[in-house]
Amino acid sequence: MYELLDWLVNKMVFVVFVIIGHFQFMTIEAWSLTISCCMGMFALSLSYWHKKVMQQIARERGIFIHE
Repeated sequence: MYELLDWLVNKMVFVVFVIIGHFQFMTIEAWSLTISCCMGMFALSLSYWHKKVMQQIARERGIFIHE
């Protein structure tokens, strides 16, 4: 069990170091694209969450919206 856990932690550390090493050599344009994609994914997930909450509130009040 400890060998599996050790192997898994080693692989995770390797992946993190590869990602950090990649970010080190990114240009301003690449950073801009990465940040824009992250902001877009955040906005999309926030919109999805908001839609679900509003549907739940509507359902509790007896309003049925079929989308």
